[in-house]
This record gives sequence, structure tokens and C-alpha cells, in this order.
Amino acid sequence: MVALGLSVASCEKIRDAVSKAKHAMEAKSAAKVGKTGGTLADPLLQAMVDQTAEGAVFRKDLPFPEQLQVREDRRLTFEAARIVVKSAIGNQVAAFSGTRYFTTRYERAGRQLDLTIESAGFTKPEVDKVEAEKAAKAAKAAKAAKPKPEKPKVEKGKSGKSKLEQAKVEQEAASAAPAPAVTDELSAIKELAGCQSRFVTDGSGWKAVHSDDCKLAVWSHNLEPHLGAIGRSAGVLPRNDWLGKRRLKPGDSVPLTGEALALLLDEGASGSLELTLEAFDVSGGHPCGVFSVTGNYRQAGVVGLDGEVFDEDISISSGKVWLSLVYPVVIREQLETIQTLSTGMRSGHSSQIQGSVAVAITRSWKPAAATTH
Repeated sequence: MVALGLSVASCEKIRDAVSKAKHAMEAKSAAKVGKTGGTLADPLLQAMVDQTAEGAVFRKDLPFPEQLQVREDRRLTFEAARIVVKSAIGNQVAAFSGTRYFTTRYERAGRQLDLTIESAGFTKPEVDKVEAEKAAKAAKAAKAAKPKPEKPKVEKGKSGKSKLEQAKVEQEAASAAPAPAVTDELSAIKELAGCQSRFVTDGSGWKAVHSDDCKLAVWSHNLEPHLGAIGRSAGVLPRNDWLGKRRLKPGDSVPLTGEALALLLDEGASGSLELTLEAFDVSGGHPCGVFSVTGNYRQAGVVGLDGEVFDEDISISSGKVWLSLVYPVVIREQLETIQTLSTGMRSGHSSQIQGSVAVAITRSWKPAAATTH
């Protein structure tokens, strides 16, 4: 009986120890999403995370904040890409490298949404700038060192020949210069830096608030029919499709095809993507699941922040996306891609850009305190 009593007591101790170890492991697992690499999650967001040792639920059941501030930094770095500009005066083709960037601020207050372009433009790689400066200095030095030719004597009535030759030289130099449209196509958005547009909704769609500024009025009008897609992409509006109620743990895969592509893309996209959960992390104070992503997709009628509508055909060779554990929002994206971007007619011309593009997008996502008027 004594031996039996000891055996029962030992079993109870073992069960207690196992139970404590399990609870400790769950707490440790849940804590991983709260702090990664010294980065702390926002306490209010962390409190809403549903995570256990079995995995985490990517929630979409919580009311989406209607008082919200989002700041999006988007950078597209082209490497040895090719641009073709077609117009009434002919085609221009050029190779280029550089980064197209724009930082946008979104402020939502209930039925009102303000969109501000804080900065935008196109920058060339530093190595290109250095080489261009060296070439300019060398050309200047060569010109200074070259002895000036004596002014030829031209017989009266024959001066037109030298002018014709000079015009031919100037024309050849102009044709050898890079196509000016390349810079214009990539940096046109810089004209919108500092511009703000306001939209309001009655629940069925977003409408631009009238502006007396012609440039702002045109820009707002171009964005108006696409504002829902723009807002969902930026995270100021919730995505319609998300990961559901199933708990996911590192190693789990999520295939995206058909309507499920709306989890990352606009509605109407075609193709297939494969997501694999790698870890739980924190980005800008936001608890997230980090997924690797590969695949191919197509989208037609995508609108850029400059109001330009284009079609895109993209292959993702490798990349990562940070998906919120609390709301249907993509917080961060880092992708290595091959892209073909085609625009329709704009100011009497169309263009196509094709090549390797590194995509880097980060979003600072913060609920704002409701204001009273």
C-alpha cells in the first residue's frame, strides 16, 4: 500500500511538472510575438493576439479602427531595366537603373480619408552619378586641352555648307543622347509631392472633395474610383480576404489562387502564389506572422498613386510579407521580382517597363484617438 501510495504521488508530481512545463512553453511561445530582436509590440495590439503553442490565428473578427493613421514608404529599385515609350513622334528605347520612391500618409477619421504625398521621385544609383561626373570632367578637360582650330576662310556665297555640316553634327549628338522620356516617366509623380486630397464616403463608395486647384482636382478624380483598392493595399481599410480561423504555425503553407489572391493583391488578379509561415515577428510595433512568398500573377487596371492606370505581369522569385496577427492588414513587404508594367494612353503616349525590380514597402500603422468637433 505504501508503495502504491508513493507511485500515485509520483504520478501526480509528474503530471504537475508536465502541466507547468506546458504552460511555461505556451507563455514563452506567445511572448515571442511580443518581442523579437529587442523590438517590442504595442501593448494594446499585443493584448489582442490569439497565439498558443499550437500556432496563431490571423484575426479578422475585430472591428476595424475607423480612426487611423498610416504612413507608407514604398521603394521600387530597377536594375538594368528597359523602357519603351511610344508616341506620335516615334518610339524611344532606353536601359536604366534606379529607385522610384514615394512616401504617403493616410489619415482616416470615420467617413473621411485624407491622402498626402509627402515625398516622391526617382534617384539613379550612386555609381551612375559618380561615373557621370567623371565623364563630364574628362570631357571638359579634353575640350580645354584641345587646341582651337583656325577659323577657315570661306569664300563668299559658300558659308551655307559649314552651317549644314554643323547642323548635322548637332542632330547626331541629339539622337545619341538618352531618351528624355525615361526620366519623365519615372519621376512624374514628384510633381505631386506635398499634395493632399480628401475623400468622403456614404458607405457605398468614396468621393473626392471638390478642389479649386486644377492639378489636385484632376489627381483626385483619377484616384476616386480606385480609392477602395488603394486604401486596402495601404492598410487604412481592411482587406476583404484573410487567413481565416485556422491556427497556423511555422512551416505551414498557404496557397493563393483565384479569389484568395485578394489577400495580397487587388480583386480580379490571376495567377498563383505560395505563402509559407516562417516565424512570428514585430514590425513597427505591430505583431505579425512572417511569410515567405513565391509565384506569378497578373493584374489589369492597377492604379498608381500618381493616378496612372497600368497592367502588370509579375514573377516573385523570392520575398517576405509581414501579415498582421490582429487585423487583415499587410504591414511590410520585401520582394525580388521580374516585372512588366504597361500603361495605356497618357498625354498622347504609352509606355512599357520591363526588368528586375526589388520591392520594399513598410507601413507605420497606428490607431488614432477619436476627435470631437
